[in-house]
Amino acid sequence: MYTQVYRLLRESAKTLKNDLRKMIEKNGITWQQFHALYHIPAEGAPVNELAKKLNCNASNMTGLIDRMTENGWVYRKHSEEDRRVWLIMLTEEGAALREQLIPEHNENIHKRLSVLSTEELETMKQLLTKLKNNTNDIE
Repeated sequence: MYTQVYRLLRESAKTLKNDLRKMIEKNGITWQQFHALYHIPAEGAPVNELAKKLNCNASNMTGLIDRMTENGWVYRKHSEEDRRVWLIMLTEEGAALREQLIPEHNENIHKRLSVLSTEELETMKQLLTKLKNNTNDIE
């Protein structure tokens, strides 16, 4: 039973992510690029912090930022506090794309999860929180 639930949870998460990815990619942006836009605030983000949020290494981050720069969505700027640090900044086009895509992404999530009632969503939220916070016998 535990293995079945685990597999179903994993498959459900994978299916949901793939569906959301396909909807975002219809806008001419990759899933990784969208997540980078999502995590870059108005004041910019240091490359290393952005890499942590995106779960990628420095070489992947360089390629991602290069492609986003070519698309006109971001640019690199030295930090005023520490010139060794590069900040990734949104261009006007990047900020506009971000403002368009985040509400669209949230609506896609809503549409995808609308098969569940409010009560079912609340129950799922409680169960997933309980599962996430469980540290029994993990060490």
